[in-house]
Amino acid sequence: MNRRFLFLLLLLPFAGFGKPVVTNEKQFITFEDSLKKVGPTMFMGTDQDKIAANKKFTDLFRKALSIEGAFDYPFDSLKFLANLSSPDKAIRIFNWDIPRNDGSYVYYGFLVVDESKNATKKKTDKNKITIYDLTDKSDEIKNPELSILSPDKWYGALYYKIILTNDKDKKYYTLLGWDGNTNQTWKKIIDVISFGKDGKPIFGEKRLFVRGKRSSNRVIFEFRAELVMALRYEDDKKRIVFDHLAPEVGGAEGMYQFYSQTFVYDCFNWKKGKWMIEEDIDARNNKTKKDNEYINPQGDQNPGGNTAGNGNKDPNGPPPGAKKKHHLFKRRNH
Repeated sequence: MNRRFLFLLLLLPFAGFGKPVVTNEKQFITFEDSLKKVGPTMFMGTDQDKIAANKKFTDLFRKALSIEGAFDYPFDSLKFLANLSSPDKAIRIFNWDIPRNDGSYVYYGFLVVDESKNATKKKTDKNKITIYDLTDKSDEIKNPELSILSPDKWYGALYYKIILTNDKDKKYYTLLGWDGNTNQTWKKIIDVISFGKDGKPIFGEKRLFVRGKRSSNRVIFEFRAELVMALRYEDDKKRIVFDHLAPEVGGAEGMYQFYSQTFVYDCFNWKKGKWMIEEDIDARNNKTKKDNEYINPQGDQNPGGNTAGNGNKDPNGPPPGAKKKHHLFKRRNH
């Protein structure tokens, strides 16, 4: 089984779309049928085979997204990719991961922007949809927690949640994501999309994450593979809750393959336009039965994670990853 599909299916219940009037529906159905045939081939064969299939899929999907009405079309039968809509319905993110044969992952996707809801754009841009290719350059980015990035220089991850916050009439879209990284470690990512004066999207425009005297543009947690690390948004308390990680053995600081939970929770609270750290919180009452609803799919050659797929899944940890093999998604409730 493929770890990716399980994780993506998890997100299906959270696509969050009603039933808007969609023009060109027959065209979309035809494209969707073709995408469903091409999509699974991105996860099979050699790395070269996957790259070729991914290009075919990406080109076809871009054409589908360029059709009038695409922003409102659900694309909910594409269960092998993450399909997220922001709370204000101003942006959509479609993204997926390709497992390499060495156990690492590379990420692809599209950021689709409804310019009529982009406050930085002129009125003449009303009704215009802009499609940005997300190009994973994470292997080339030095000091990623402090870097200002763009769609064509993106710290790739598989997203499962979009959180909308505001500060002085500026919108910030905070993203929670998962990265399979290697056979030894996985990562969880908190990133932020905002829009510049030219209307173009920026990843990590400001140092919004404050931890004591330190601040950063994004947050990256790294820990031993197959660990179910909590990273979830609690809407009632407007906070991002996460496991406090530490080495399992003495002397292993910085050796992330030994990092695990400490059964202590920290969180980020949105205050005065920044995500401010609060340590050692009581998160017990916020846990539900759904927190442990993760299955490690069988047959994956690399550890997966709990992340992606039509909607926002992964309240806690790794995408229903894998038992040391690539990952498939299984439908679950958040």
